[in-house]
Amino acid sequence: MRDRAAGHGWRHRALLIGLVLGALVVIGRAVQLQVLQGERWEARALDQQRRRVELPAPRGTIFDRNGVPLAMSREVSRVAVAPREVRDAEEVARRLREVLGLSSAEVARALDPSRRWVVLPGRYDAAARQRLEGIRGVYFERTVERVYPHGALAREILGGVSAEGVALGGIEQAYDSLLAGRPGIAVSRRNARGEVIPGSLMVAAEPVAGSDVYLTLDVHLQEIADEVLREAMEETGAEGGDVIFTDPRTGEVLAAVSRRSEGGNHWRGVTEPYEPGSTLKPFFVAMLLAEGRATLEDSVYAEEGRWQSEGRTLTDSDKHGWLTVRDALRVSSNIAMAKLSERLEPREQYGYLRDFGFGVPTGVPYPSEAAGRLRRPSEWSRYSRASLSIGYEIAVTPLQMVMAYGAVANGGVLLEPGLVREVRTRDGERRNGSVVRPIRRVIPEEVARAVGATLVEVVETGTGREAGLGAFRVAGKTGTARRSVGGRYVPGSYTASFAGYFPAEDPQLAFLVKLDRPQGAYYGGLAAAPVTRATLAAA
Repeated sequence: MRDRAAGHGWRHRALLIGLVLGALVVIGRAVQLQVLQGERWEARALDQQRRRVELPAPRGTIFDRNGVPLAMSREVSRVAVAPREVRDAEEVARRLREVLGLSSAEVARALDPSRRWVVLPGRYDAAARQRLEGIRGVYFERTVERVYPHGALAREILGGVSAEGVALGGIEQAYDSLLAGRPGIAVSRRNARGEVIPGSLMVAAEPVAGSDVYLTLDVHLQEIADEVLREAMEETGAEGGDVIFTDPRTGEVLAAVSRRSEGGNHWRGVTEPYEPGSTLKPFFVAMLLAEGRATLEDSVYAEEGRWQSEGRTLTDSDKHGWLTVRDALRVSSNIAMAKLSERLEPREQYGYLRDFGFGVPTGVPYPSEAAGRLRRPSEWSRYSRASLSIGYEIAVTPLQMVMAYGAVANGGVLLEPGLVREVRTRDGERRNGSVVRPIRRVIPEEVARAVGATLVEVVETGTGREAGLGAFRVAGKTGTARRSVGGRYVPGSYTASFAGYFPAEDPQLAFLVKLDRPQGAYYGGLAAAPVTRATLAAA
């Protein structure tokens, strides 16, 4: 009996010691977790229970030169329902149908008590949110969408923004860092299963809206150019076209439209070079005058419309005999220009073309601007001097061409094109103000005046008569050039163009109108010049 009692006493003591040691371990672990590592585990728990949410910032507004909004952001809301929190299902169903225009099936899904959280389709404006706010079980998530008040107008310049807020081309992309703003931060709570607790979203930092961008475009002139080009493509059956208007005194782009039958929303006027044809001839005449190699009264024989040289045959649209340089430009004689090209050295011809801005980007703030094509004299063939004098073996963008005509209009100075007048930050600071940026003087002022006077004759009595505006004098030049595909000219495929400035005595608009593959009357004087007249008359 005594041995059995001693055994029980030992077991009791061992059990007691075990309990004490176990309690000490639990207490020690609790001290470790709550005291020594308390902050660490508390932070980890909060991290598991919270979710960081980025709040999109409203992008800055893009305006035209007069403050008309062309692209803007508006705040909209996604709507979600927590069905188990809804008290009056019939009333909520009625409000969802009336305010959001949901179907009966969508409302039934939103109020299904077997679901914990239902996000409704679509995005809704502030008025809808105001009418639903305060209803138990209905929640809102703020978001921002990009809208273009004038629809497709000027979208080739503006670009776009994806649903995810990614800038896609145009000014939206070029000025994305300024337009985008700074996102805000919000925190939402999650339950033990990792699900967001309805209504738990708390804003930690408000988003900061982006800066506003003011363009040089005039929305009214843009509308005129857009409508006239659309009508011209319909009437001529052209596959595409470009219209650009600038202020030759400042270099600012006032209107720019690019259309193609296959669609697309980028500005082909700076990304798609073409062979200009006869619209390049005024610059060749300017070279001759500037270098003293010819005067406007010098004569050249135009071979009655057909001339063979270096194994190649050149033709004119009409038969001409002796022509002055002035008349050769007025009637657009290829033969006369090709003969006159022998008076210039290749390096001189190349140098002037570069000085007029061909073969190099203009510097306009638009993504993916093309430089065009102007080969160095070392790469020329025996035909190149003559070809360049009539606008072949060179590819230019419509913007390069209109800026070169602007140089003639303003007295001989090539300007850098302006597309953005200024950027205004939210605190009122103004940046990147548009200023006149002269690049270089290309020709003397007296040469520019002489060429300009001849361009007036082109419109009044030459190939550009369809662009005349009666009492208002227009200076311009027509162009008709064969189109090539894969390095080969396509039979029956032409580019018709007309370029110049207006009014001739005090130029305020420099312009280019170009039609791709017009059907029927494809000559620049018949296809493109009337578009110019209609646009100038409306402007």
